[in-house]
Amino acid sequence: MIIQHPVSDYQGMPPENVFFAYNDQKIQLGTGYVVQFTQGELYPDQPLHIFTQIDSQPSARCLLFGALIARAGVIRTMAKQPARLYTQIDGKNIETLRFFEQMGFKNDDSEDLYGFQLPYGRAAAPVGFEYWQSPLGSPEDELQLLARINRYRIQPVSRDYLTLWRQQEHFLALAYYRQGQIACECIFTGIGRSATLLSIYTVPELRRQHLASQLLDAASYHLREQGVTTAYTHIFRRNTPQNALIRHLNGQFLRQVNYLPGINMIR
Repeated sequence: MIIQHPVSDYQGMPPENVFFAYNDQKIQLGTGYVVQFTQGELYPDQPLHIFTQIDSQPSARCLLFGALIARAGVIRTMAKQPARLYTQIDGKNIETLRFFEQMGFKNDDSEDLYGFQLPYGRAAAPVGFEYWQSPLGSPEDELQLLARINRYRIQPVSRDYLTLWRQQEHFLALAYYRQGQIACECIFTGIGRSATLLSIYTVPELRRQHLASQLLDAASYHLREQGVTTAYTHIFRRNTPQNALIRHLNGQFLRQVNYLPGINMIR
C-alpha cells in the first residue's frame, strides 16, 4: 500500500494537505486531508484549528491517519501556536468515533441541539446603545454580515445558506449599535411557531455586560409578535460562553448532532 499527494490543488486545498491511499494494484482506497484555520475569538487558548477528514476503506484508514497526524504536526510547528486537531463525525456513526478514539482522539467536544422557550422580552436597547435590524439591502451588506458571523463560528456559513435563511418566514437579523458600530448581533430564522437561533455574538471589548441576553429579549419580542414561542440552537460542548447562554435560557438538551473528537497539540 502506498500514499501520495495529488499533483495539484484538490477541491481548493493545497496538495501537501491532501493524501491518497492506493493498494499494490494502484487502486485508490481512500482520501484524507487537513484544513487549517484560526479561531481566536471562540478559543483564545487554542487559536489554531486543524480539521481532518478521512474517507477511506478500513484497510487504508490507519495509513492515512498517520500521514494526517504528521502533516498536522508540521502545520502546528510552522504556526508556532497551540492547536487543536479534530474531526467531525455524525452523531449516529459510532464505528468511526471508536476508530478515532483508538487513534488517541478524545471525545471531549460535540455539536449539540438544544431547545428553549423564547423569553418574554421587550424591544429596547441598554443605555448608550441603539438597536435596529442589520443592514441587508445590498450584496456588500450580505458579505459583511457573513464576515461578522463567520468570525465567531467554527463552521463557516456560505452565501447560499444566508439566502435560504432569508427566504424563511421568521428571518431576523438584529443588532445593538454603539456610536454607529455593531456591538452585539443575533440571527434567527424559521417557520410556523418555531425558530432557530443561528448566530449570536458580542464584540470582545463589550463582553460580560449581558448584551447577548438583552438582545435575545429584544429579538424574542419581535418573534413572539409573529407567533413564535420555541427556538432551537446548536451548542458546542467546549464553548464556555455558548453553554453559559443556554443555561441562562433554561435550554433543554435534545440530541447530539455531531461528535467533534480531537487532540490538543500544545508542543
